[in-house]
Amino acid sequence: MNALRDLWAGRLPLHEVVWTWAVLRGALLNVGCTLISMWIWLVQGTGPFATIALVIHFLPVPYNVAFAVGAWRSSSRREHSPRMRVAVRAVSLGLCALYMVI
Repeated sequence: MNALRDLWAGRLPLHEVVWTWAVLRGALLNVGCTLISMWIWLVQGTGPFATIALVIHFLPVPYNVAFAVGAWRSSSRREHSPRMRVAVRAVSLGLCALYMVI
């Protein structure tokens, strides 16, 4: 839980936030939830199971917001150049938006 607090506060190193939290864990979580929700939807069809599939699909949204905020705050430290700040913020927001679709 402390790692999640550090992520939210921007205290984690930038490379860890981007590669570990956003790319690796984010992709695994979002693709996994999407596959599970698609399986439920394809096997069970419409009705209440479609609602459950939709809920499972959007379960990672808070995680996506957490890593985007963490990357934004972590990139705002003085040790990073302005160009790096803009690039990391654009990549984290882009990944967050992409993961909403996946």
